[in-house]
Amino acid sequence: MATRKVDQPAAGRRKSRLRMDRRTFLAKIAGLLIGGWLNSRIPVSAELFFPPIVGPPRIALIIDDIGFNLRRTEPFLEAGIPITFSVLPRLCWSVESALALHDHGHEIMLHQPMEPFDTALDPGPGAIFVSDRQECIHQVVAENIAALPHLVGVNNHMGSKYTQQPKKMGQALDVVKNCGLFFIDSLTTGHSTAYACARQMGVSAKQRDLFLDNQQDVASVVRQMQRLRIRAQKRGSAIGIGHPRRNTAEAIIRFLDQPESRDIAFVHISQMI
Repeated sequence: MATRKVDQPAAGRRKSRLRMDRRTFLAKIAGLLIGGWLNSRIPVSAELFFPPIVGPPRIALIIDDIGFNLRRTEPFLEAGIPITFSVLPRLCWSVESALALHDHGHEIMLHQPMEPFDTALDPGPGAIFVSDRQECIHQVVAENIAALPHLVGVNNHMGSKYTQQPKKMGQALDVVKNCGLFFIDSLTTGHSTAYACARQMGVSAKQRDLFLDNQQDVASVVRQMQRLRIRAQKRGSAIGIGHPRRNTAEAIIRFLDQPESRDIAFVHISQMI
């Protein structure tokens, strides 16, 4: 009876590889255990547990100050991308704007007015102020939320004074949390506590990266869109806030016609929460 010959060197190599694989595996496990035991002095890559998210950089655009009329939003519908519109409360066209924009497939937030430092600036109806009592803040914010349909979140309108007060922000965020909404800090001041307060309270939150149209000419807004794209490419995502101006809509559409915009995914803000 013939006996099958075994390639001894090949078999030896396979056994050697198995031993090496086992040693490598045990070495990795030991590194993880020792790394934790030594208070993480041995760095361990998170990619061993959670692989990095692969996908195009994402941009979310928020257009504030909706509710004065319907015409101001029409140019943005031509862009053909997801946009989140933030609606001011208690204006003549607040509810109608929210309904119409939602019917076009866009996302709706409450643009909650808050007290600014500049007393010459009127934050408008439905505003909350630092001097307001907690009961008043709860009532005003709750009424603003209840009055608008299809809300997914809230961001602040003005509020350079209000958002610097952690206690007062907490009172406003109480209602946001109870309603199951998220919060976007518009960062109208570099000293805002809104984002930190929201995170501490367990409210889903983000903060904007750039205002698009502080300078309102088309070329300036296009440059801001390009900066937003660069930030999204570096960080994976970026949030830009603009206003319902024809030049802002034109600049967004012009940016979308540029070849470099094709590598960006535009999403609703809720997709970043």
